[in-house]
Amino acid sequence: MNEFAKIERQEGTDSAPERLHPFSGTAPRFFVFGPAPHGFDREQLQASLHAPYDAIILNRPVGAAEFEDAVAAAADPALPVADLAGNTHLRRDFTGDALDPGCPDAVLKHFSPIWKRLAAFPYRSPDMGAEEMLILRLAYSRAAPISAVLDPAARGLVRYPLLGARADLRGELENLAEYGLLRRSHFMRTHGCRKCDSARLHAYEACPSCGSSDLLDEAIVHHYRCGAQEAESHFTSGHLLICPKCHDELRHYGVDYDKPGHIVSCRACGAANSEPDPAFICLDCAAVTAGGDLSQKDWYHYDLTEEGLQALHTNHLPLLDIAAYVNGRSRVFSLRDFLLLVSEGMRIMRRFERPFALGRIALSNLEELRETRSVTEISLAFRQAVDTILDGMHDCDFVGADGTAAILIGFPETTVAQAEIALARLRARVGEAVPLSFAIETSADEGENILDFLIRKEDELADE
Repeated sequence: MNEFAKIERQEGTDSAPERLHPFSGTAPRFFVFGPAPHGFDREQLQASLHAPYDAIILNRPVGAAEFEDAVAAAADPALPVADLAGNTHLRRDFTGDALDPGCPDAVLKHFSPIWKRLAAFPYRSPDMGAEEMLILRLAYSRAAPISAVLDPAARGLVRYPLLGARADLRGELENLAEYGLLRRSHFMRTHGCRKCDSARLHAYEACPSCGSSDLLDEAIVHHYRCGAQEAESHFTSGHLLICPKCHDELRHYGVDYDKPGHIVSCRACGAANSEPDPAFICLDCAAVTAGGDLSQKDWYHYDLTEEGLQALHTNHLPLLDIAAYVNGRSRVFSLRDFLLLVSEGMRIMRRFERPFALGRIALSNLEELRETRSVTEISLAFRQAVDTILDGMHDCDFVGADGTAAILIGFPETTVAQAEIALARLRARVGEAVPLSFAIETSADEGENILDFLIRKEDELADE
């Protein structure tokens, strides 16, 4: 049911003055969760995801899933959000009171610069890296860093308000930073559970022998006369101190005895140790992790770089990963499927005595190039190199990605000598077509060497 179905217009009430979207020349349209907020023109409000809208208003508690549905249905997923109902867990650009008569004008004031920046780079669905592009788009349109904050409710103890409820975008943020599109500044280091990686941990002291937390911290008593050194509880007899070794009463501190240190006794197993071990119990999965076994994770604030702005302009991420450029092309297969095709090629070779070769082309100096060239430049050249290689292959050849910077090529009906010639030709074509000087390594194998390759790669896949 339409969420406005229960809301009737107040007869005789003056409508709100028309407020125009400052960059489209039309009145902005708002998708609203909950009742229509006071003071907004009802013609600008809607509760249908199927009609276009420029912003979202949260006027009731909203779950993360339904919020993401509204974002996904919008023409631009980076659209601004006004929260009038305390949805602290969601992405929001404006917070206010739905009953405040100045709220509509305040919303428009806050949203205008966001709309202006979004209009500078009209949204186009990217070919790849949709999450990463949205992060860049949010950072640019809000003219603000992607700041981390502590959140006890988050499993990682850290969240990014600009990104909303999504806690799993840290990998995308780090990828963007690795490629120079975001600039890091350290926020804090957290430690996580060995089982579920949650940083919501309770620290306690544990017995080094049995792991129990039922510990007693006692002073060590040293009896001068006989040399006995035991925990104070071993000397205690009522209100007296009686040496457990010689049974003399210890009367005067500094004359009969002293207390040179402390000892930790475990009531569970009886073990005595000089120091307890630090231990942590996970508040999410209840697993216990020793202090030395905790995972570590560094969290950062992020700022948009010029490289990131360029990525927005081109609507393309400078990904330096072979798979990102070869996937979806004809005759390109996943590594698992590629290995199956190689196995079939080897079977045909053995049964019908037909030649079959396996080739590899690797771009080996990406890290060196990053020291002198921008990521955008390298990415463009990377794409050109991949295109040149794929365009120069025969129709019967098939391809797979090997890691981030190598292409595997299956050569049916081809001897290893012929494959080496083909690889040399492809290497020369890349050198002519690509402006950057890639260090290109090629190799070709046949027979038993291919079998060794198959065994090695299948073992790697089994370990993943």
